[in-house]
Amino acid sequence: SGINAEYGDPRVHEHEFEALGPGADGKITGTQAKVPMQESKLPSSTLKRIWNLGDIDKDGKLDVREFAIIKRLIDLKLDGHELPVTVPKAWMESLDFEEARR
Repeated sequence: SGINAEYGDPRVHEHEFEALGPGADGKITGTQAKVPMQESKLPSSTLKRIWNLGDIDKDGKLDVREFAIIKRLIDLKLDGHELPVTVPKAWMESLDFEEARR
């Protein structure tokens, strides 16, 4: 665990993501993401920061990889760690984001 831990397989979150009912674009909206995020009981200001970090392409929606990042950030915060300023590159690479290869 901890900030530098390699991000695990996004498939661990796939079932939960699919249950939220992603649209034809394979993404969930902020409204859909709100429920699992609020279940963390973190303050809304923290959840807003987590959303802004996790919505990598800033389209206001989450694909399964972005959802995995958000879940990881919530876990990090619940474990007592500070949120990173940006999503660690290792997480991006392990989730195969094009952005990580720039």
